[in-house]
Amino acid sequence: MAIMTIEGKEYEIDTMTDEQKELVNVIRINTTTANVTAHQLQCVNAIGRVKVDELKSLLESNMNGKNN
Repeated sequence: MAIMTIEGKEYEIDTMTDEQKELVNVIRINTTTANVTAHQLQCVNAIGRVKVDELKSLLESNMNGKNN
C-alpha cells in the first residue's frame, strides 16, 4: 500500500483515480528533477569556490615575489 502525504494528510495511492495517479507521477518526477538540479548546483558552486581559492592563492604567491 503506497501512501502520499500532502500537507500532513496521508492519501492512499492505490485508491486514487488514474488522473490522480498521473499527477502523483508528475510530482515524483518533479521532486526527483529538483533534487538532481540542486545537487548539480551544489557541485557547480563547490567548483567555483575551489577555483576562486586557486586564483587567490596564485595572486598572493605573485604578490609575495613567487612565480608560478
